[in-house]
Amino acid sequence: MIVISLTDCPPKVRGDLSKWLLEISTGVYVGNINARVREKLWKRVCENVHEGRATMVFSSNGEQRLDFAVHNTSWVPVDLDGIKLVRKPRFNKQSIDEEKPESGLTKSKAERFYHIRQIQKAHKRKQISSNYVVLDLETTGLNHQQDHIIELAAIRIEEGKEIAAYSTLVNGVELPASITKLTGITKEQLQKEGKNIKQSLKEILEFIGESRIVSHNAVFDWRFLQFACKEQGLLTGHNPITDTLTLARRKLEDVQDYKLLTLAEYFQFDITESHRALPDCRLTQQLYEKLKEIDESDED
Repeated sequence: MIVISLTDCPPKVRGDLSKWLLEISTGVYVGNINARVREKLWKRVCENVHEGRATMVFSSNGEQRLDFAVHNTSWVPVDLDGIKLVRKPRFNKQSIDEEKPESGLTKSKAERFYHIRQIQKAHKRKQISSNYVVLDLETTGLNHQQDHIIELAAIRIEEGKEIAAYSTLVNGVELPASITKLTGITKEQLQKEGKNIKQSLKEILEFIGESRIVSHNAVFDWRFLQFACKEQGLLTGHNPITDTLTLARRKLEDVQDYKLLTLAEYFQFDITESHRALPDCRLTQQLYEKLKEIDESDED
């Protein structure tokens, strides 16, 4: 008993096979032939099927009572202590030029296409991971429905480097003394340097665009931003968001807490100023890049 399966089969090979075997489906041939005819047919297949793939299964005297032969395919027969199996390829992200085919085999169109797609996807994932906007807000409290935004900042990162920054104070807000003590922002600063909330929101939304957002405690920042935009009749986008707080909780266990300042001290970042939106954006960016390194080392 013999079964031969082919792709991109030339007409002359199909004619040879049809003389000895029955074609039961497109490119699939079965029949009973002796070993001498089988070997000659298989040689004919391998000599003429250049771009396509061929697989042959035939009866043998081994323990399994069958054997395999392949041509132009990445699935390779292997012998494990007398048991014949077919090894499935394990594709990775190596470039096609670097990867060597199995001895005596060449890569099929399908395999080359698969590798190209995998490389393209890996490159796209790397670009997505390297390009983003870091967002941070300072507020008068923790309740997005009662408290107010007093500062907004964002930095744009491409290929892991800061290429643009935005920062503004927001005026027209009652500023508690406790917030002045925490942030260093004064009422006078808000009045002199701040912009009205609607203008500030328009500018930060324009700066963010459709980019992926990275933020520490993203739920807090995004909730404040969405509520303020709704009050001002502005629409927020559906940007993908990465929360470094969530990442840190998943990756780090030996820290006292997961506040941004605590994590910055844990990684020994240079802390010039804290509880201000723009410096906190830069700390968040450093934290995100560091946490990505931990992710990558885990994947290795």
